[in-house]
Amino acid sequence: MFKRICLFVLGLFIMAFGVAFSIKSTFGTTPISSIAYALNLCTGINIGVTTFIFNASLIVLQLLILRSEFKPKRLLQFINCFVFSYFTDLTLYIVYSLNIPDNLLVNVMLIFVSIFLIALGIFIYMPTDIAPLSGEGCVEAVAIVTGWRFSSIKIAFDTLMVIISVIMCYFFYSTPWGSVNIGTVISAFMVGFTLRQIAKLYNHITGKDINIINK
Repeated sequence: MFKRICLFVLGLFIMAFGVAFSIKSTFGTTPISSIAYALNLCTGINIGVTTFIFNASLIVLQLLILRSEFKPKRLLQFINCFVFSYFTDLTLYIVYSLNIPDNLLVNVMLIFVSIFLIALGIFIYMPTDIAPLSGEGCVEAVAIVTGWRFSSIKIAFDTLMVIISVIMCYFFYSTPWGSVNIGTVISAFMVGFTLRQIAKLYNHITGKDINIINK
């Protein structure tokens, strides 16, 4: 159990770094954090707080999706919300403290570093079967109900987050592209794909499959 908890926390920390690098890139944050970042831009509230609010709302959405299949242990996601929100603030501080050069080439590289870290974080923490972060929890809930592939649902879910973020910034911020940019769009399609490739590589190296969906 201790090992699972360590992997769980490590996965969340890696994902938070992915979010931080996406914000630093200036090409738009990752899709799963785009709404939280849009709330931050539109209201001025700390991004850690808006991240908690957004993720908490997704837990309620899971309850509506799963209904009788919603297991009490999913309420542990509220703890995840707090931890991930703290990690987001912490890693953002760390990333901005690194004095990374602000130029086009570096920012493009940061987009792909972000995509890889988000996918790797999901790959590490989801199989621990403790409780998914609420974004992945929603994707997982749809996968349970429909039987569709997790990575495919992830792409569709991320795309929806991007659309909602653009609408929010259009009405409540100075530009619709406040939290969304080309990097966000790329991430919407690439995180699920990258997750799939990481799982395939792991299977090729170890001969084992990792079960990302936990019922």
